[in-house]
Amino acid sequence: MHISIYGVGRSGTKAIQLYLSYLLAQKHGQVWINFEPYFWIDRKTNFVNYEGFYHHSTSPHLLKDASKLSSGHLRFLKKLTNQKHPIVTKFIRGNGRIDAINQILKPDYNFIIVRDLYQVLISVLKTNWDFLSVGFEYRMNWVNFIKEIRKSGIVKEFDWCVEKIYDRLDQNAFYWYVMNLAALECSYSPTYFLDYKAIQEIERIAREIIQPVKPERIGNPALNGDYIHGDYPLISPEIRHTKTELLNSALYKTKFIDKYGIYIPNRKIGSQAMINDEYQLIESTHTPQTKVAIEKKDLYEFFNEDIRQKLAVKRKNA
Repeated sequence: MHISIYGVGRSGTKAIQLYLSYLLAQKHGQVWINFEPYFWIDRKTNFVNYEGFYHHSTSPHLLKDASKLSSGHLRFLKKLTNQKHPIVTKFIRGNGRIDAINQILKPDYNFIIVRDLYQVLISVLKTNWDFLSVGFEYRMNWVNFIKEIRKSGIVKEFDWCVEKIYDRLDQNAFYWYVMNLAALECSYSPTYFLDYKAIQEIERIAREIIQPVKPERIGNPALNGDYIHGDYPLISPEIRHTKTELLNSALYKTKFIDKYGIYIPNRKIGSQAMINDEYQLIESTHTPQTKVAIEKKDLYEFFNEDIRQKLAVKRKNA
């Protein structure tokens, strides 16, 4: 079984991936987890996947036909399917290419999750996140992104929207809007369209498609999405730096990947994972977080309402 998950960052994709991976590992003994392969080698997020990032950054953000992907991009995606155990693959940078990617992955079940814009932006601010870059490196070209979106015609009120974008947070909101518009145009079947505020629906769906040995609640503290990176409740074999990662890091820093598309393909992407029966969940001391509020704007209200309506239609017709 192969399950694919798509959503803009900070939308609950980690929680969905850990939950489904745990149930599959419980039933089958092992599961293979592809955690955002457009940027990470494995779920521990210790090593950047320079091969994946190159294909993400040099491919159109909006693409429905896999035949228009480069041969290297196609080979990269095919590696995500080369496992004998159940696979759970999740992307937070793939919303605009869902149909194209799934033409290669051919998942048995596809999930798209959407979260309220204000909640996402608050999470972005609290975690120092940015949809347009990772730290000071790996930046997305905003000007080229805007040109691509204008040409695509996916945003009907494009000029009105762009005129109201003044800062980085507005840019993040626009990215959220475009990527969710693209995701809601997905035609792959079967696809489950999830609303984050009703994320508990995944429990019923999991009972139907996985038929788990022991049903679990997604609200179980042990299944907090942040634990996708650790060794509880799932454990993975230790992974060390390989020559491929070291060489690709050097090629990236010397601009060879950006300028010439020269990189060393990864032999393996993703993580094998099994249930860790010996873990003990230690409750961390709760530290009060600084309260963050996002000012309501006409732009944000428009984005949120348009996506809310389109998501409701998709969920009704699913």
